[in-house]
Amino acid sequence: MKHDPQRDEVRDQARVWGSGLERQRRALADADMEVGHVEVRGVRLRYAMTPGTGEPLLFCNGIGANLELMLPLLKALEGQRVIVFDVPGAGGSEPATFCPSFSAYAQFAVGVVDALGHTGRFIVAGVSWGGGLAQQIAHDYPQRVSRMVLMATGAGFPMVPGRLSALLRMTTPQRYLSRTFMARNAAVLYGSELRGRPDFAIDYASLTRAPKTKTYLQQLAAISRFSSFPWLHRIRCAALVMIGDDDPIVRPINARLLAALLPKGQLHVVRGGGHLFMLLRAEQTAGTVAAFLKETETPLRARPAPRGRWPEG
Repeated sequence: MKHDPQRDEVRDQARVWGSGLERQRRALADADMEVGHVEVRGVRLRYAMTPGTGEPLLFCNGIGANLELMLPLLKALEGQRVIVFDVPGAGGSEPATFCPSFSAYAQFAVGVVDALGHTGRFIVAGVSWGGGLAQQIAHDYPQRVSRMVLMATGAGFPMVPGRLSALLRMTTPQRYLSRTFMARNAAVLYGSELRGRPDFAIDYASLTRAPKTKTYLQQLAAISRFSSFPWLHRIRCAALVMIGDDDPIVRPINARLLAALLPKGQLHVVRGGGHLFMLLRAEQTAGTVAAFLKETETPLRARPAPRGRWPEG
């Protein structure tokens, strides 16, 4: 095998990065977030909440991901109260034995919102795996969800598959277990902004906390059976669908189809964006989300959300 000095440098950088837990503690402290635990359905779940006003935004994370990974976007959503949580067995939440389905995860998610005292309407957002969960929440709790933001996701089975090289790496939580693996494979997994930037990959890896194997398998089982196609037409809230045009995991056609099938769906294509555009272009993403929320803050019965597409950028 040909010697690659750059890969050796990536490996060495990843190995000397220091304590992951300590970096995560510092990142949470710098983000000025309330962090704690609530009990939902007998399971102790960790949450974080940003200060803000108006309806809270419940954020659903990607498969195997801990809440620290979303900090760049959460900090950029300044003024918006955001609640993010670790699913059972991920991050700082204790594992649980249950039949894994998005309906079950939706009960955990809404249970966190209720436990924090927000029993009214809220905005739901999700990225990748969490985008499927966000759709399920909007379907199962239509009276609670006022608006929805979906990032780098689709409607589930059937989907136009992503690149095989990326999908094969997604079947294992190895990227959360090894920073060297993440640094070497980030561009294949996430595309665009991470090509030729192992430093970005290492920054991302520094905030990861490996999920339990059981947890990852539970999440895989839930997504393998998920499809919102039969009921997307019944989701009446305004919805923003965001996708990068260089996403190796979720091809843009899936997001386009999702936006078209949602009755009040809007599509925003991030030019040159990969699967992690919401983190690596956090300010840009937050601006698009804020504009959407402002546009749709009037009750839908008084002013329907506009049709058409959001400007691409």
